[in-house]
Amino acid sequence: MVSESASSARAGRPKALSHRQILDAAAEIADTDGLDAVSFRVLAERLGISPMSVHRTTGGIDALRRDLISTLVGEAVSSIDWPTDWRGVARTFAYGLHDLLMRHPLVLEAHRQASLEAPGADDTAHRVVNALSLAGLEDEQATYAYGALHDFVTGHVAIQLGRGAFDSAPADRREASVFALHHDPTRRFEFGVALILDGVASIAQQGNTP
Repeated sequence: MVSESASSARAGRPKALSHRQILDAAAEIADTDGLDAVSFRVLAERLGISPMSVHRTTGGIDALRRDLISTLVGEAVSSIDWPTDWRGVARTFAYGLHDLLMRHPLVLEAHRQASLEAPGADDTAHRVVNALSLAGLEDEQATYAYGALHDFVTGHVAIQLGRGAFDSAPADRREASVFALHHDPTRRFEFGVALILDGVASIAQQGNTP
């Protein structure tokens, strides 16, 4: 239970902030220090309000964390301008997911623990699967192709966030690495997405060959 304290509700401090202001502060904390770092105390100190004010506005720390993920993912999904061709849909999904996870590592952290429950998240997955079906894949193939694309994106981002820039590695490791001459993460991501989508096209073409 969160209790009001004299030190956390000193005179002159604002007594309440909007739910959105608290979510924005929680996102900054979680992106830097992880979801577990988001607490009433830390938010209260960041925002200059009492822990009880955070509790009253958000309904509890678990509810706040769920709402934070739902809001970030929902906003990202709602801002997508979907193309009409299957390759365009798949590319838009891949690049959109990449940008969301790089911008908000907390979403990747939450996604490692459970599927994302957010407005439009499931619709997005079905949209991509349907697009891959229109490319000529069978239902099972389209589903697993979506999974391959999704897993490539999340894996790529996890490595980028976890290891940092290639140039930050020790010199001996850089020299021994297979990526010594080719270590552009943007190019690596672009090539990986293109490789998967070219594979989809190849499989679809084989399926349509008499």
